[in-house]
Amino acid sequence: MQPIDKPIRNQTASLLMAIVFCILSISLFEPLLFWVLLIAICATAMRVVMYIGWYQPVPSSRTINLLGLLCCVCLVWFSFSIGLLLTMVNLLILAGALKLMLLNAPRDLFHLFCTALFVIGMGFTFHQSFVMTLFYGLLTLALLVALARYFTPSQAVSWHAKRVLTMGIQALPIAILLFLIVPKLPPLWKMPVGKSTETGLTDTVSPGDIASLTQSSELVFRATFEGPVPEPHERYWRAITLEQFDGKQWTVSPLRKQARQQYRLLNYEFSPSLSGSWWQYEVIAQPTNKHWLYGIDIAVPADHASDQMIWRGADYQILSESPLSTRRAYRLRSYPNADMSQTLESLDQRLNLQKPETPAVNPLTQEWAREIAARFSNPEDRIKAVLEYFITQGFSYTLTPPAMPDQPVDDFLFTHQQGFCSHYASAMAYTLRLMDIPARMVAGYHGGEVLQPGVLSVYQYDAHAWVEAWIGEQGWVRFDPTAVIAPQRIQFGIQQAVEEEAFLANNQLARLKQLPFLADLQMLYSLMDYQWSRWVLGFDAQRQQNLLALLLGKVTGKSITYLVLAIFGVISLLLALYFIPHWRKQQMEPVVLWYQKAVTAVAGYTGIQRENLGPQAYQDKVFTHLPPASSAQFRSLSEQYIRLQYQPAQPERKTAAFVSDCKAFIRQIRRQPAA
Repeated sequence: MQPIDKPIRNQTASLLMAIVFCILSISLFEPLLFWVLLIAICATAMRVVMYIGWYQPVPSSRTINLLGLLCCVCLVWFSFSIGLLLTMVNLLILAGALKLMLLNAPRDLFHLFCTALFVIGMGFTFHQSFVMTLFYGLLTLALLVALARYFTPSQAVSWHAKRVLTMGIQALPIAILLFLIVPKLPPLWKMPVGKSTETGLTDTVSPGDIASLTQSSELVFRATFEGPVPEPHERYWRAITLEQFDGKQWTVSPLRKQARQQYRLLNYEFSPSLSGSWWQYEVIAQPTNKHWLYGIDIAVPADHASDQMIWRGADYQILSESPLSTRRAYRLRSYPNADMSQTLESLDQRLNLQKPETPAVNPLTQEWAREIAARFSNPEDRIKAVLEYFITQGFSYTLTPPAMPDQPVDDFLFTHQQGFCSHYASAMAYTLRLMDIPARMVAGYHGGEVLQPGVLSVYQYDAHAWVEAWIGEQGWVRFDPTAVIAPQRIQFGIQQAVEEEAFLANNQLARLKQLPFLADLQMLYSLMDYQWSRWVLGFDAQRQQNLLALLLGKVTGKSITYLVLAIFGVISLLLALYFIPHWRKQQMEPVVLWYQKAVTAVAGYTGIQRENLGPQAYQDKVFTHLPPASSAQFRSLSEQYIRLQYQPAQPERKTAAFVSDCKAFIRQIRRQPAA
């Protein structure tokens, strides 16, 4: 018969583990359903109340099972809207909370401990920054402290914390070695994601959508250039090419999506002819759960690893083979002067001359376009006429344009005449199509903040939209109407282009970061996070291969074997250096060990070594060199040591008392001023 587990209620270990689990649940606030988080907080509160003694009985298993069944039914209902991954996260937190309510036996504590470790691992799916890594590392140490507290409740929590921290620091070199040498394998499966986790740009853009992104200071990506950073007017980061327009919204054309699928089935990828100077850089993109990547036209992969993950479309858009569910690093080479006249096929003609099916949409714009087309036959002259209209008619650049729900292009061009970059790009692209000029809107980001020489940080408030129009032999030519209305937006960034009070007006935390002191802290954190993303999160199979080639010269099976043997030898040496002294100490009786520690403290204070003197002789030698109180204490310790060592076996309580007296003496002698 197996022994029955003893209750663990009202123990510090269970309280510590409950608090850690609650903090973990709160850190996953975004992907958690509110009611699941509330259950986790209530379970922790119940454990705290039981620890204090205000309430003692543990809920019955039947009650917990009924609550669990009800929660599972609710979770199944919500799973259709949040996706499989978020459902699994909520289920894990829910299971931990229910186990926390029923925490009564050691096996329950161990189950909760394992669940918390899984939650920490899940946390890295959503948070991979340097600060969050430290945060989850501290929570892991706290879990270990709670477990150690359960096994040795007689020791203080501070003693457990010191021991766990020491072991964590000792294990760190081994962890670093394993991180460097363990093969970097691709994921065994694709992690499904829910729509609620999508951030940033979408493939359906209304004129006001991009303006709303400017109220967010969330990081989008960082780019590290192998040389000088491009000039501000050259930093057009393409994300999405939008070719379908219904009079109000721009979207990725369904025909374009269908063509991409067919090209992928045929293993066809657009390979443009490249010429002229280039920029080579590495991009570390934040997770968006979307396929598009960011690059300056014309962008192509710069190494084999990036080429494997990137697919290039005929619309010059670069796409990831899998959604960006985590931070993703890739290397690009951009050719800003390359010929962009390589992709006008029949499909491109049809897509970029498409107009809304309803003729009554934006009638004033249609009439205006016919007037311009009648005056000018040359496409360049027609485009120039549109830009001159923006300049001469008093248009203004603003983050808070009025609503234009009915006829957005007409209202913008002829009534309000104020808007954001997407308003100008949408109106211009649509007008060019009305004049039989193939045109499309491109959504992405412009500019970026120089973090350090060669490094750019691009945020959501850098979101931008511009126009590409097909002009004869020139091919696709970029036109940015924002540049003629608010040139300071292109040269200096959005903050210089709008009223100071309008920039990040709804984001008070971001506005506080503009204070000098907080701005310096933000810059320091950005640098740390950048280095963490580049050298740790970005340590992929390619970089591991480069590191091995640097260490071994030529990577062969024989050299890898020697490296593994050398690493295991180093790890064995480190373990030996740690365990051998502890093993020797364990072989020494507590009485002898602590008497030697007391003698060491006396020798350090007086400068008189014991050498080969016996306990009584050494005590007589240092008697006059110690303070009176310490001298009396050391005499008493010497007498106790002689009795315990050379007289018949003494009770265990006397040994414990001797050890306690030695500790008190050592603390006292260390507080004494130098002799």
